[in-house]
Amino acid sequence: MEQQNQQTLTNLVYDIYENPTLIEEHQVLINPLLSDLVATAPAGLEGMATMINTHISNGFKFKNPKIQKFELESGLLKLKTYFQKINL
Repeated sequence: MEQQNQQTLTNLVYDIYENPTLIEEHQVLINPLLSDLVATAPAGLEGMATMINTHISNGFKFKNPKIQKFELESGLLKLKTYFQKINL
């Protein structure tokens, strides 16, 4: 995943974490980026990319704002660590 797309994904997820009303609007932008994240995961980090995808996707599925925030926060924390590892 290109670094520009990494930043875009991080920003979009952070936006909906801060303002859950943006979920529907941003979901159509985030889903292709999540697919790219999983498809381009380096060897050994495929599981981490899949876990990030699962957390963020769960944020879209649940309607309870507390669960959404938890899933998105978990995804963001893992996303930050993941990008640090692949951008060494």
